[in-house]
Amino acid sequence: MAKAKVASALAGLGLLLLAAPSLAQAPAAQASGPLGVGGKWMLDLPRSHFNEALTGAAPLSGELDITKDDGKFIAWTLVEEDDEGVAAIQFADAGLDGSPTRAVVNFNFVTLSVDRTGQSSVAVMTHGQTGRRQTMRVALSAPDTLLIEQDVDGKPGPPDQTLIFVRKK
Repeated sequence: MAKAKVASALAGLGLLLLAAPSLAQAPAAQASGPLGVGGKWMLDLPRSHFNEALTGAAPLSGELDITKDDGKFIAWTLVEEDDEGVAAIQFADAGLDGSPTRAVVNFNFVTLSVDRTGQSSVAVMTHGQTGRRQTMRVALSAPDTLLIEQDVDGKPGPPDQTLIFVRKK
C-alpha cells in the first residue's frame, strides 16, 4: 500500500505536465520566465481519472501549493487526504533544467527531475527507484486549470491517470 500512496502522491506532483496539440507550447529552449502555476490548486475529482489498479484508491481530496515558480525553479507541497486522514504528502524544490533533485514523498526520499517542455509545461520523471518509474506531463491547460498526465506502468499508450487541478481562489 505504501507504493500505491507514493504513486498517488507522485500523481499529484502536481506539478506539471503536457497539453493537447491545441495547447501547442513553444520549445523549451525558447520558453522563459515563470510557468504561471504559482499558488494553491485543488484536485478536481469529478474531472480526474484514476487507475486504482495501479495506484490504489483515489484520494477524497488533494491540495497542491506551488510556492516557487520563477522560471528557473519550481517548489511544491502536495497533500492528499482519504477517509483516514493524510493519504499522501510530498515536498520538492527542483530546477527546470532536468537536473536530478531529491524530493520527499511520504517521508521517503525520491530522486526526480523536472524538464521544462514549453512556456507553461514540464515533464517530471522519477529516477533510480526500485519498482515502477513514473513520468508525468504537467501543463497549464487553461488559466486556472492544471493538467497532469501520469504514466505509472512504463508501457506505451495513453496516460495511466489524468489529474485535473483547479486554481484555488
